[in-house]
Amino acid sequence: MPCSPGIHPNISLQAKESWEMDTKEKLEQAAVVKEKGTMYFKEGKYLQAVIQYRKIVSWLEMEYGLSEKESKASDSFLLAAFLNLAMCYLKLREYAKAVECCDKALGLDQDNEKGLYRRGEARLLMNEFELAKCDFQKVLEVNPQNKAAKSQISVCQKKTKEHNERDRRIYANMFTKFAERDAKEAASKTGVEKPVEKAACEKGPKTPGAEDSEAEGHV
Repeated sequence: MPCSPGIHPNISLQAKESWEMDTKEKLEQAAVVKEKGTMYFKEGKYLQAVIQYRKIVSWLEMEYGLSEKESKASDSFLLAAFLNLAMCYLKLREYAKAVECCDKALGLDQDNEKGLYRRGEARLLMNEFELAKCDFQKVLEVNPQNKAAKSQISVCQKKTKEHNERDRRIYANMFTKFAERDAKEAASKTGVEKPVEKAACEKGPKTPGAEDSEAEGHV
């Protein structure tokens, strides 16, 4: 049977499914797709990079019965995949997904500097200023020399102050509008009540016959 030029007839063109690979093969493939993902990321092809990093997660996240050596290699690949996915999602402006990936990374390494910093970035962009500040403070606990984290804490404090001032202005305007509306309603009611009272006075008292006639009209 003829084959395409340059392709050995015994080499399968179809990639193996996850369930067809043993742990050793999954770890070998994880190294390959990690490099692919990094290549795509450097080219600005973030969606393609996400696909590659997601393969690592799908192969290794639920892998059980690993030896100590395999477990360390698996955790290393998963940590890199989650951190890189977080970076991709930041670039794609999918900040909630970036936070989720950072959470996964920090589940593997709770003091991971990149995981804390990237989660802080995502939270800052989601206007979760206090949570973001906490992440950047944790970064400084891990690495006190991280200048970017120090700078981001200042940004968080500034944004929090601006947000609070904006809220105060909004509530002040709302209060003013409600007060004006209530004053108009009160003035309107006062203006309606006076003509009604005047009309009642001009009509004078009803005769008993008129009251009986009106009563009969109601069901």
